[in-house]
Amino acid sequence: MKRFMRYPSLLKRLRADLPFLFSGSMPLRRKILLSNLLIVLLALVIFMVSIQRIVFNQTLERTTASSQQEVRLVKQSMETVFQSVQNFTKFVLINQDTQKLLSRDTGDGNDVAALKSIYNTLAAMLVTEPNIDSVIIESLNGNLYYTSNLTGVTRESLGIYPRAEIDAARGGAVWADSLTPAFLSGMKHKNMISVGRVIKSMEKGTPLGYIYVNIDERTLARLYHNEQNPESATLVINRNGRIISANEASRVNQPVAEASLTDWVKSVSQGTRTQEVAGDRYLVSMQSLAPYDWKIVQLVTISELTYGYWKIALLLAGFGLISILSAVLLSILFARRLTRPLSQLSEVIVEVGSGNLERRAAADSEDEVGRLGATFNEMVERIQRLMVQVETEEQTKRMLELRLLYSQIKPHFLYNTLDTIRAMAVMSGAKDISKMLKALGEFYRISLSNGQELITVAQEQKHLESYLYIQQIRFPKLNYRISFGPGLESCLVPTMLLQPLVENAIHHGIRGMADGGWCEITCAAESTDGQNLLCFTVRDNGKGMSEEQQRLIWSERDSAERYSFGLRNIQDRIRLRFGAAYGILLSSEPGRGVEVKLRLPLLKQTNEQEEGTVRL
Repeated sequence: MKRFMRYPSLLKRLRADLPFLFSGSMPLRRKILLSNLLIVLLALVIFMVSIQRIVFNQTLERTTASSQQEVRLVKQSMETVFQSVQNFTKFVLINQDTQKLLSRDTGDGNDVAALKSIYNTLAAMLVTEPNIDSVIIESLNGNLYYTSNLTGVTRESLGIYPRAEIDAARGGAVWADSLTPAFLSGMKHKNMISVGRVIKSMEKGTPLGYIYVNIDERTLARLYHNEQNPESATLVINRNGRIISANEASRVNQPVAEASLTDWVKSVSQGTRTQEVAGDRYLVSMQSLAPYDWKIVQLVTISELTYGYWKIALLLAGFGLISILSAVLLSILFARRLTRPLSQLSEVIVEVGSGNLERRAAADSEDEVGRLGATFNEMVERIQRLMVQVETEEQTKRMLELRLLYSQIKPHFLYNTLDTIRAMAVMSGAKDISKMLKALGEFYRISLSNGQELITVAQEQKHLESYLYIQQIRFPKLNYRISFGPGLESCLVPTMLLQPLVENAIHHGIRGMADGGWCEITCAAESTDGQNLLCFTVRDNGKGMSEEQQRLIWSERDSAERYSFGLRNIQDRIRLRFGAAYGILLSSEPGRGVEVKLRLPLLKQTNEQEEGTVRL
């Protein structure tokens, strides 16, 4: 399994290297080759991991079923052994010689025939039932009778047997585990599993003594010892979590190492799970020996399940190598066939880019490359037509510029005529006429601005003052105030920006008011969302507008034209030049006047303004 865990790290490295593999400088043929290799490699990795998981899961299912079956067989074998041993104890209990010998209180041992018979019975038990290691009979007066293979049996050494539980059972069998007696069996110390009973008189029903039948723990271990799978472990665990039998003798009488395994064994009667024990992963199968309160547990290492996977991995690696070689050869072949038309198209594009507009790409196929070549040819032809059109437009533009130069004579003639009339008014003493002519001249001079699209705020202010001076002569009761913030004089704005707004305020708002009304024009710098703005506000105290009138201003209906021409013209000029984030904000209520707020980017005049350059 650890071998397959390296693939995620490989995928991460490939993902990190993909930008380099598909960089713009790499030829298309190599990109196709690398793409096919990556696809084959990815498919191979997915295939290997999938096969590994499928094989592992199927192996785990089969092993689980096999392990459960094996544990059930061990359980049945042990139940058969224990039942057989219990039956032999019953045979000794009803033996007449045993009854006769234990009924005597003197224990003088004079009944030689009875002694011989009981020893023969004990020897016959060992011969008939090979699972019995030894038998001990204890009379109430302390006499001991036991099989010949035992050495060093004393009354004190029998303290390992649970006498109180045996008495409480009243003749029933009581099993004891994890016994390591002091006496020897076959001249060896052995771990015993024993069954004890009270021997009762057949006539009176009174206790006569005890019988203890011992089973060598290694005899039980032979029932589940697996020569084909020596690394698997089979354990018999008692209610206290101690191992009473195991295929490894060193584990006997030892507690189970993993507390979680002990808790699981105690909590269920049977089942299967995976469990980590001593750093290794195991498949654990368990069955209960219900009458004895023991559990049979078999542990199979997970690594055994993957035994032989290297053969599958080798087969997959060979398959992958063949796949990669096939992908390389086919990719080279197909890449050449696919990229040759693209290479030819690339050469044509380079020549056209160098100025050879007469060159055309091959478009004799119906695939994507053919359609691309046909589209490219159409594009080149369109470029040729556009070049002819641009050349024609350039000629028209030069003609218009020439006409504009001729048209500049008319404004200069107007300026000169106004200056002459003003000089005559001064000579005649008509100062008011002189001032009005001067204001009119300044108004037209700034309005025309020598054809410039942008002027400074100072020029716009002077233009506005000239216009309002003329309007105040026409409407003497007109009141106005111009307030521009300091430091904004050099900012740039489009020409004829504020005059239409002020004209709307006078003619549609305050014209005809008895007191003449008032109009206020302000300019200030603001900052919104990190952007520096130049904000003009034109405010009047006229009759105002309803919501319907405001809606009509921005509509395209002809009925709104007389109200909105100036506003829409300014709005279109600003948004065409600076974008939709700038323009006019209109607010009004009937009888409370109108407030028009104009938002522009804050543009500063540079030293190269004469060449038309500005900076933010």
